[in-house]
Amino acid sequence: VKSVYANGIPASWDEEKVKKYFSKYGEIERIKLAKDMHNPKRKDFAFVNYATREAALACIESFNKEEVVDEGCK
Repeated sequence: VKSVYANGIPASWDEEKVKKYFSKYGEIERIKLAKDMHNPKRKDFAFVNYATREAALACIESFNKEEVVDEGCK
């Protein structure tokens, strides 16, 4: 598994902002924002595809413990 479902992405974030935040876990191959999908019911999530399984697992482990906030993350 190299794809991560990230919930709670601020609506103001574009692909570059998501990439900047999530690249701390490893090399990203692709990002798919909900707001770019055809008619999603929710707009606050993204799929982040990492180059390695290890990076995806590191992201999942850390992301479950923190909250994404606009203009900075805790």
